[in-house]
Amino acid sequence: MNRSTIFNTLILLPVIWLFSGLLVVGDGDKPMVALVVISAITSISYYGLQTTRDNLRHNRVLWVVLALTAYGLFSHFYHGISSREIRALLMASVMLICFPRELISQRLLSWLCLMGSIACFGMAFYYGLYLDMHRGLWPINAIPQATMSAAISLSALAMMTGNDTCNKKILIAAFFIGMAAVIISQTRGVWLGYFITVMLIVALRLRHLLMTRKACLITLATLAVGSFALKPVVEARIDETQYEVNQIMSGNFNTSAGLRLQMWAIAPQLVEDNWLLGLGRYHHEKFNELYRQGQASESLKQENPAHYHNQFLDRLVKSGIIGVILLVTLLSVPLIGLSHVSHQHRYMLSSIVLLYATASLTDVPFSHPQPLLLYIFLVSCLTTSSRKH
Repeated sequence: MNRSTIFNTLILLPVIWLFSGLLVVGDGDKPMVALVVISAITSISYYGLQTTRDNLRHNRVLWVVLALTAYGLFSHFYHGISSREIRALLMASVMLICFPRELISQRLLSWLCLMGSIACFGMAFYYGLYLDMHRGLWPINAIPQATMSAAISLSALAMMTGNDTCNKKILIAAFFIGMAAVIISQTRGVWLGYFITVMLIVALRLRHLLMTRKACLITLATLAVGSFALKPVVEARIDETQYEVNQIMSGNFNTSAGLRLQMWAIAPQLVEDNWLLGLGRYHHEKFNELYRQGQASESLKQENPAHYHNQFLDRLVKSGIIGVILLVTLLSVPLIGLSHVSHQHRYMLSSIVLLYATASLTDVPFSHPQPLLLYIFLVSCLTTSSRKH
């Protein structure tokens, strides 16, 4: 092993952890701090400051992350926000500043997607099927875990639209293993964004995805086996959804879906006097005040929501309109200039953004450190490589 390989491996440590340990360990963002520090020191020692200058000059996602970090630190000291989110933003900032993007080749990213999809599937299968554990008791909550599974699976599918056929078997495996993890998670909001995006990519680039009869047969066989194996999981979730819809139609809002509707309804009332900067950790006090006034139900009070199951409303409540603008910017910036890049990069970036935007309608993926770090890494790498393409 030569000197270059040793240094590059040290630099890649947080990326390897991002697609392995971070996907299965509940507090996986904590050991990643040390890995990011090792990576940054090694990068500066080996590559000098030129990489840092290039990243600051060309990586537009980095500037959005720096703005989010600055506002997050201000909010943390002003009225308090999640320390885990702040830690994730600080790690992302340091990593994007110091990381040499050229280390992430398409072949490496293909293997990372395969490794990540296996990790996600292993966790979902073990806790969701083998232990039959409630989704809220998983080391990583099933909803952010499913969001990461979907992002990795979609990245693999989008890379299959390129002209490079060398990694296609790896990508096919990563796509289907990630899809199985998404289904096992039973997260309806992620299912919606994921399968809509899959259908769009397949419809637009079918002839580039399945280039041989053998690939078609393997895909059909995998779908058939997977559909048969996971049919009970899907049917159970569909039956539950139908039940909840019927309950809401009859006026019962005490189901999972009904409680979310109540959260969405009360969020604007919480922030009506603090729309600019939000309430931070004091949103609980405002909620209790509305409950005493009879504007929040007893069932919602018992739920005691830590967040409001909608990233945009939750960000409005806790960080104000400034936080919402920064969130929308984080979702929008990767889409700038898509018409000037390859089909592969176009589909990868748009699919990840569409997935996270859809997931944000029913959950808070950007408030969890794991899916936040994965999103920032993927769109940053793809955005900077698109500019060089």
